Amino acid sequence: MKKYVILFCVCLNLLSCGSANDCDASAENRRTDECLLIVKKIPSDTDERFDYRGTNPITKKDCDCNSKRSDLWWAKYKEHIQIGDTIIKKKGELIFNIHKKDTILSFNFECDGKVYK
Repeated sequence: MKKYVILFCVCLNLLSCGSANDCDASAENRRTDECLLIVKKIPSDTDERFDYRGTNPITKKDCDCNSKRSDLWWAKYKEHIQIGDTIIKKKGELIFNIHKKDTILSFNFECDGKVYK
């Protein structure tokens, strides 16, 4: 029985330490994504993914902001996004911005209560 308690404590300790590493790795992974988009099409409300479509404000070409790494992070802010808004998430940064006509909403990446910038 003591073996199992010790094993459980060791596993619990490893899991708690691994969480910070996972958050740090997730943050670094998300830094590589970029989204520059003037919103022209809003996906369905039932979709948990971030599948906005529109025009790149720099190139003026049609584009989307699909990302397997960051779409669940970005999807948290769907309720704030409307057609005509500009979404900006620059490579190397961990800030997701929604530019409206008179306001800019900025959201930092957060993991396990830690805010990443």
